[in-house]
Amino acid sequence: MLGTVGNILNVAQQKKLTAMQGISRTLDTVQLRLATGKRVNSALDNPANFFNAQSLTNRAHDLERLLDGINQSIRTTEEALHGVDAIQKVLDTAESFLKEYRHDFITGEVDLTDILDTSFFLPMNNVADFTNYAGGQDSGVPVTLIENGFGVRLDDNSWRRFAVGANITASTILEFDFRSENIPEIAAIGFDNDTNFGNGNTQFFLYGQQTTGVTYAAPTPTFEYDGSGEWVHVTIPVGTYFTGNFSHLTFFDDDDGGGDDGDAQFRNIVIHNGEYTFGQTNTTVADIYEQEYAGILEQIDYLTEDSHYRGINLLKDEDLITDFNEDRSNKLVTEGMDATSLGLGLEYEDFTSLEQIDRKLAQVREARESLRRFGSSLSVDFGIINGRRDFTEETINHLKAGSDDLILSDQNKDGAELLALQTRQIIQASTLALNTISIADFLI
Repeated sequence: MLGTVGNILNVAQQKKLTAMQGISRTLDTVQLRLATGKRVNSALDNPANFFNAQSLTNRAHDLERLLDGINQSIRTTEEALHGVDAIQKVLDTAESFLKEYRHDFITGEVDLTDILDTSFFLPMNNVADFTNYAGGQDSGVPVTLIENGFGVRLDDNSWRRFAVGANITASTILEFDFRSENIPEIAAIGFDNDTNFGNGNTQFFLYGQQTTGVTYAAPTPTFEYDGSGEWVHVTIPVGTYFTGNFSHLTFFDDDDGGGDDGDAQFRNIVIHNGEYTFGQTNTTVADIYEQEYAGILEQIDYLTEDSHYRGINLLKDEDLITDFNEDRSNKLVTEGMDATSLGLGLEYEDFTSLEQIDRKLAQVREARESLRRFGSSLSVDFGIINGRRDFTEETINHLKAGSDDLILSDQNKDGAELLALQTRQIIQASTLALNTISIADFLI
């Protein structure tokens, strides 16, 4: 009898079992929604919504990467504006410095030509300081001062001396630059205490066609000029040839044999003992002001150098490119400027006249206007970039919200559905169990 029974579940019971399996699958789906918060978790759930949501999410991510660049552009612009403000303050200092100097200049409180340091090159401020030497040897042709008063040129047949009051010791050195553009008979330099060049061997031959007639401290080729017509530096260790006190420095430019006039030029003459670096110059009041002003302008260059952000410096004439969309077709180019002292047209050389002071004041004012125009342009770009940042942030939020609309589930609805499914599952299981027990009792 048992062999003929077959499946102990009748058709109704099999339908209930199938229904329970369907409930179980639906229950799994609802539980996944509750776990992920999404009603579309794969393309199988809803292909159209899944791929549309993915496209919106991808664009949002692309814009987020652009947003990082936009934020960095804002920082770069802020740094440039910060640098402009700082340079403006330095320009205020420069203007105050120039105005004070201008006042002192007009009122006569400063003497621009006053030499503050005479320990270096011999100043030669008056042709009258070059007096006759060697009597009738000198033709009387005036000498010419050159190199801003630190040099002299002798022409024709000139023998002159210049008061120095030098104490020549074993370590004394005479240094100067020399050139001749028209060979004389004799070009020489030396020391003496009177106007008689023949009573001592304290002269040094430099150049010329005639090597006799004068007794020299060193053989004539020792310090001989190369004839190039260019300035040549000469160093003579005078103390190795003679010592003593001498009142004058002597200059020869002998050319009394007819023909072309002679030519002997001397500049940057220094008499020193021991170590010395040639090239140091006498310092005047104007030089001091020039050096101080140069130091102020140098601070502008330092500020310009430091006003960079992540390798971009708008104050050194570099441009900033800010992209606003995914394919980089919408962008803003923020043009930089050269805000160095040179780029602003600021000059520090020459404080010797009122005209030069006024010229520098005009340069400072023009530089300030240039910086203001640039700062205004930066502010406009800053506003645009800042606005695009806000716009991009909102767009990202809209894209993400749109993606959520397509795939997110209603948690309240899913919770209620889960509860209903669980209840139905319990009822179906209980009913199926009761029916199965009734069949078993019948078989027994």
